[in-house]
Amino acid sequence: MAREIDLGSIIGPQGPQGEKGEKGDTGPQGPAGPAGATTADGVSYGDSNVEAALDDLTGKVADLMYEPIAISSFTNNVGTVEMGSTVSTVVLNWATNKTPETLELDGEGIDKTLETKTIESANIKSNKTYTLKATDERDAEATKTTAITFLNGVYWGVAADTSDFDSDFILGLTKGLQGSKAKTFTVNAAASQHIYYAIPTRYGTPSFKVGGFEGGFAKAATIDFTNASGYEESYDIWKSDNAGLGNTTVVVA
Repeated sequence: MAREIDLGSIIGPQGPQGEKGEKGDTGPQGPAGPAGATTADGVSYGDSNVEAALDDLTGKVADLMYEPIAISSFTNNVGTVEMGSTVSTVVLNWATNKTPETLELDGEGIDKTLETKTIESANIKSNKTYTLKATDERDAEATKTTAITFLNGVYWGVAADTSDFDSDFILGLTKGLQGSKAKTFTVNAAASQHIYYAIPTRYGTPSFKVGGFEGGFAKAATIDFTNASGYEESYDIWKSDNAGLGNTTVVVA
């Protein structure tokens, strides 16, 4: 039969606690844990299709909000001038629907925040077209032009019956700068006055209508006319057949 051993008679009483040992060296860093949960069920942003879905949604919102660049207006302060003139200063003004990424005037880059530009010493003596080009953040482009046009005048009015015509005679009539012979005007011809209409010969032969009736005018002369700006070209002078037509509206085509 086994003999029971009394452990208490073998193990003595517990001694006092020893001093605390020195702190050991820090061990190597363990691998990174999974990304923090961002969904209700604990699925992380990087471990699911949430990232792709949000990126896709962001792109769609950007597409909905995107508006291509557009130039709503582009003008100059000159417009139409008489042939023979010299334009020294041009002021260009424009408006866009948003600030462009790049802006070019006649192919030369300019400050994209500008909405106006003044050109000094332009020395323009013939037709001139300016082209503005804007590009946006998606490389969409918009262009618009504005032009300075040189024209000679058509002249109309009343004067006494004469066959002696020169530049001063035409300059004494009313002037309108235009590029064609068509014109509707109203004059008041007294008893001894005829109605006159003078146009560049290159405009061709006009037709006249007074009070709904065609005709009533004939070519009175063709002269070398020098306008007020010193430009010279051939002009045809047309004269009403009758004097003293009173208040009359003439339609020229």
